[in-house]
Amino acid sequence: MFGKNRRSKSLILLIVGVFWLGYVVSSSIQFYFNVRSLTEKEILRRQTQMQFIQESFIPLVITENFNLLKDRLENARKIHLIDFYILQNGSDVVTWYNNFDNLSGINVDYQVFNQLLQNDQLAFRTVKLMDYRFTTGVFQDRNEILKQNIWLMKGMILQELIIVTLMVGLIVYLFLKDIIDLTKILSTRDRSKLASVKSLSKEGQTLLKATQSYESTKQYLEHENRYYSDSLTPAILHEMKSGKKAPYAFQSTMIRVDLNGYTQIFLEKKDEYVTDIMNAYFIQARELIERYNGLIYQYVGDEIVFHIKEGPQNSQAMALACLRSVFKAAQEIEDSLPVGADHCFKVKGSFVLGKIRFVNQDSGFALSGLPLIESARLLSQVDDKASSSATFYAEASESLQELCTIADTKETLLKGFSKPSTLYRAKEFTSVEKALATDITLLTYFRSDEDLCHAYSFLTEELETGKDSTFFTAFNILKTFKLKMSTEAQADGFTQFMADILKLNKEQKANDKVLSAAISLASNFVPAYLVKENLLEQLGTCLEHKDHRVQANAIIVLGDLAKDIAFLRRFVYSKNNRVSADALLVSGKRDLDKELTEKLKEYLDSKNPLFQASGRFVVKSLGEHYRNADPIFYETNSMLKDLLRKIA
Repeated sequence: MFGKNRRSKSLILLIVGVFWLGYVVSSSIQFYFNVRSLTEKEILRRQTQMQFIQESFIPLVITENFNLLKDRLENARKIHLIDFYILQNGSDVVTWYNNFDNLSGINVDYQVFNQLLQNDQLAFRTVKLMDYRFTTGVFQDRNEILKQNIWLMKGMILQELIIVTLMVGLIVYLFLKDIIDLTKILSTRDRSKLASVKSLSKEGQTLLKATQSYESTKQYLEHENRYYSDSLTPAILHEMKSGKKAPYAFQSTMIRVDLNGYTQIFLEKKDEYVTDIMNAYFIQARELIERYNGLIYQYVGDEIVFHIKEGPQNSQAMALACLRSVFKAAQEIEDSLPVGADHCFKVKGSFVLGKIRFVNQDSGFALSGLPLIESARLLSQVDDKASSSATFYAEASESLQELCTIADTKETLLKGFSKPSTLYRAKEFTSVEKALATDITLLTYFRSDEDLCHAYSFLTEELETGKDSTFFTAFNILKTFKLKMSTEAQADGFTQFMADILKLNKEQKANDKVLSAAISLASNFVPAYLVKENLLEQLGTCLEHKDHRVQANAIIVLGDLAKDIAFLRRFVYSKNNRVSADALLVSGKRDLDKELTEKLKEYLDSKNPLFQASGRFVVKSLGEHYRNADPIFYETNSMLKDLLRKIA
């Protein structure tokens, strides 16, 4: 691909270049023959002039008026009518001249008279007048005369080339201006100017319409892709994007969460009331499920079916923690119900660990496996409608004992199963305060907004007492979280957390590593729509910090959170390669212009291996960014292509 791009040039430059080259070659050949013809004529003219001068001065020889003859010959020589002469009287030389001031070179015994004698360098003629021999001659070096003619005509030649080149360029530009404009627009990220492009040619109109149609189709497909992506549940979409071919199986915990008394609410309340309350519940539940790495498979009425894949964290512990957070959200909805609502808002949940299969069905893709059936059977065993509870197999209790208190047990034979099962039910859960005080690694299982606010306060207290190790253990957990939605209280809590760490850093109670780590979390915990000025001011303060890691992380985060990042441009010229590279990356993702491109080329051509490595990292990252975010820009922007070729 890059090989093709390397040969790609501007259409106008190609046309003008090919024409110019062809015109120069053909004109040069014609010019050479013309100059050669002029040279031959010039040689003949000089020979004729030389003979005319010689014939004109014969009377002066006959009358022996040698002084006047000398003057006339010198005047003729000065205006290049002759180049050398000699008048001999027998063996005596009366007068002479040659360019080399060498008499012996022309004082020879001339025996051929009244004939023009010549070679490649000179021509001369001797006439005999009584005892006198009068010889005149001219130089006729063809190559030298050819060069002189070319030099005399150089201005005219250059003028003609410039005029013709400009005329061709102007004509081509006028007729291909639409294509040029189209190319410029496609090589930028702003395609809104396509409508303003006007075409004078039929070909240009066709290309313009095709481009506009392509852009419209692209936008439609993007909209359609978003629509179908939103229509497909995350669990199915995740597997479709995995690249694996169905069918295949994976270990996962299947979870079901169901609203108690939904039928009663649905029958007794107005549709608008039910829709509003369920939408509020589903929005919060979905956000919480995603925070715990859950993938929603189905919405069945009021029931949400989702799963959490087995990974570094115990998936059943994650499932219980997720249900605990969903129960809290349901309780908040219940607390906000209007007076006289006359119903509770309690939910029940169940989960089962096992093999899940991703299969291809006639109407699309689906999940199958025993955990889907078992989780439904477990949920059907819940009779208590007055409180939220989580039901699971007794075998899971060992990994859950730090997160909940078992409320009751039940021995039952589930429908369709041959052996009885022991079920545990949890209604009370370990508080975040107790969990953090017991084992900081339990923070993995506390991801609600309220939990995070408690975590910020806890970590601030730990830092105030000099416990950096606790902070970094928590940091390694928190950096895996990513909040798409959040409450203002949580965003404000993180902002205060940042302010506290900045203060502790200034007081030298928290080192620079702590500060740089905390900064890197900002874009994970404060969604862009919740960013406030005080957080941006804190990050701006960090740009002037003495520690380069603090500066670099602040640049990266501001690139995510700030609307206008023009003020970060100055860090492109930082002497620290990490700070400069991060500024280049952040700025380049917004607008890759000539200034940034030249700076990246400077990095790639640097003799310092650190700068080379930084340059390669930034270029590779920008390539991946634009390939995913704007494929047209990725394929058409010449500056980006030049950078990518340098690291290929």
